[in-house]
Amino acid sequence: MSSVEYFVPGIQETADRIASGLRWPIPAGLAEVYVAAYTGPGDRVLVPYCQGPGVIDEILSAGRQVLALNFDPVLVMLIQTELAPPQARDLDAALARLGDSSKQGMPLRRYLLGLYATACPACLRPAVADYFVWDREQGQPIAKYLRCSACAWDGQAAIEQEDRERLGEVPNRGMHYHYVLDRVAPPGEERALRPRLEFLLDLYSPRNLYALAELVLRIESLFAGEPLQPALRVLLLDCLDRCSSLAPLPGSTARRRGLSRPGRFLERNVWHAFEEAATRLLAAAGQGRPPLVATLEAFLSPGAQGNGYLGQGQVRELPSTLAPRSLRLILTSPPALDSAVWSLDYFWAAWLLGAEAVTPLRPLLRQRTPDPAWYARVMAGSLRTLGSLLLDEGRLVLILSRQRRTVVEALLLAASQARLGLVSLLQRGNDYRLEFTPAFPQIGKPSEGDLDVQIRRVSVEAASRIIRSRGEPVAWLTLHASIQRRLAETGLLSRASEPDALEERPPLDRMAEQVEVALSDPAFVRIASHQSKQDLWWLADPSGVAVPLSDRVEEVSYDLLQEALAFTEVDFADRLCRRFPADLTPDAGLVSACLRAYGQEPTPGYWQLRPEDLPQARQREQKAIVDHLLTLGRRLGYQVRAWAPFDVAWFEGHQVQAVFVVRWRAAVREALALGDRVEDAQPYLVIPGGRAELVSYKLAHNPLWQQAVDECGWWFIKYRHVRQLADQAEIDQYALRTIVGLDPIVERERAQLPLF
Repeated sequence: MSSVEYFVPGIQETADRIASGLRWPIPAGLAEVYVAAYTGPGDRVLVPYCQGPGVIDEILSAGRQVLALNFDPVLVMLIQTELAPPQARDLDAALARLGDSSKQGMPLRRYLLGLYATACPACLRPAVADYFVWDREQGQPIAKYLRCSACAWDGQAAIEQEDRERLGEVPNRGMHYHYVLDRVAPPGEERALRPRLEFLLDLYSPRNLYALAELVLRIESLFAGEPLQPALRVLLLDCLDRCSSLAPLPGSTARRRGLSRPGRFLERNVWHAFEEAATRLLAAAGQGRPPLVATLEAFLSPGAQGNGYLGQGQVRELPSTLAPRSLRLILTSPPALDSAVWSLDYFWAAWLLGAEAVTPLRPLLRQRTPDPAWYARVMAGSLRTLGSLLLDEGRLVLILSRQRRTVVEALLLAASQARLGLVSLLQRGNDYRLEFTPAFPQIGKPSEGDLDVQIRRVSVEAASRIIRSRGEPVAWLTLHASIQRRLAETGLLSRASEPDALEERPPLDRMAEQVEVALSDPAFVRIASHQSKQDLWWLADPSGVAVPLSDRVEEVSYDLLQEALAFTEVDFADRLCRRFPADLTPDAGLVSACLRAYGQEPTPGYWQLRPEDLPQARQREQKAIVDHLLTLGRRLGYQVRAWAPFDVAWFEGHQVQAVFVVRWRAAVREALALGDRVEDAQPYLVIPGGRAELVSYKLAHNPLWQQAVDECGWWFIKYRHVRQLADQAEIDQYALRTIVGLDPIVERERAQLPLF
């Protein structure tokens, strides 16, 4: 069986998808890679914890059957709606019917819009706000945004007294508040969770809670049992997501932090948000999807008319429907280790469907903190069940997007307790790809010696190996992934879960403690990196390390662009990652910097090598720049010549004043290797302007290089600045200092030194 030993980049879901805050779907493009590697035509692929329609589409397009499940009824409803969205005319008719229904003698649409009524600051006529901006400390709105239909004014304005008075017309805890609270609060002993639910309700302004509750009531009464009711509930789910006080300001790059309101947050117009959700749903709808089978029984029956099924179900129920050792591939994005998401998931589902309908989600609400040990115990049972369904050579593939390292630790522990063997663990940033097999292979089975000593020894070996193979300081997340993989491969994770070891201390705590001790070994040097915002690790004795990974990635990137007429950015990243498997997976930032250093976009979305970066063109240009520097030196009154190992040197008498290394690549390492030959001269690395971003990236992610640049006084000149000087009729020291000194190759707080 072939294997996927390189990091498949994939395409992340856009933030504009419906209810994006609830789910981490498998990025587009990944399913087809794993399906091709591990299955054949007609094989059945299981997707537990399914969180998006893309994985289903890719499996069906590959000619396989897909069984997709999730225990969350709202997520199932959401994905089913995305797979088979209503016709635009039918959804428009439903919105019109809903908006035209009567509320206090007027259409519901007009009534709900009236909750956000205001006055245009330009023409003073009545208008409707799109949203209000609230200040958390003041506890009230401070600004409003509107588009006036009368005078076309469009923008943000200050709150008026009338706006505050209108807000006060909706009671803080009126009938609608208690209706929703009773709807989401579970019965019996579980009513102890009521304070938690009250806290979640307070994430909504009284006005928005009123409007959302009214929409729930109308959709249930007007569309009970109708085919369009699930789609309308999906639109409401999106409103519950976007209309809470957790919503960031438009254009803000801030991310949600648990259930804490940002300092300033939005109160969106609920009816506008409802209509916008309908537009997004229809825009995201795929075309030409084959219909899925309606029931699981029909899907599993011989001669079923259809190759796919999506429904609500729990992993522990699968052995009653699927034969043991019957699957080649199980592909999933596991549930997040995020108590805020868990709470919102239950809360929104119960708001839409009622507490009884979402009983399987209730344990999530009880978890007030994201406990990795609890998560590992729960997932161990699920992984054990999934492993029992795999053929001996089968694969369980876990796709983790934007997840914390503690999730990886917990899943590796869960897999070891489920007797699943780790085949590979690939990491890039906060994205991971984990493959397991039921065969439970071990590499170098540990002896029966002291467990802590073995954990430290294996951790030191794994860290040393990845640093040497990458040839440059390694970020913590990359180092952590390599160590965790090795601990799983050697069976130490499994041994830490044995009863005698458990009596001493929990496995996750033990591993974390011993890894920390291992990385304090004198063999390592810890480097604080303020620019990359991660600590890096290097070797006290770096002799014999490989050529730096960033230089190898740059070289291969250039070769790839020469070989093909055009690439999409994803295809380029995919081919590049194939050349750098396992521990050598390059960061996404480095891949992007390399592509932009040598590529251009003649057609949007497609990249090719720039004509000026063809080898012959660059060699000619490099020679021309050397000639320009020789000429410039003579014009300024210096003696000039090629002075090995430099390309150009300027002398005043017998004293060298400046040396130049001219390269057409981002050859930082090559230039810095000449540092001990600089003596008292001012050293310069001269490169094409297109390499600026790549040089900046290399220095930002390798503090050792940045330190060498600072200590030896290296500065950078772009080719075009040399040409500009050469074209000037007259030049002097001032002109030279001005042109060179203002070259923004690396934007730093300190100013660039003048040439002399």
